[in-house]
Amino acid sequence: MNKYQIKVRIDPRNIYVLDDVIEGYDGLGLVTTINAKMGEVVVHVTPDTYDDIMTILQNFPCPLTIM
Repeated sequence: MNKYQIKVRIDPRNIYVLDDVIEGYDGLGLVTTINAKMGEVVVHVTPDTYDDIMTILQNFPCPLTIM
């Protein structure tokens, strides 16, 4: 994992919510599912969007863990 990839664990039923929210912010990040059964995803960001994405993740309406 590099510093522009944020690994997240979320309830698998809410992966689509995470994807929709991140995409809804004008493409600040790209969500890639690593393990759908375990709810593991990676959010790819740029240096300019890292802080914004972290704020979104920290205030996300569904429980998640930033790994």
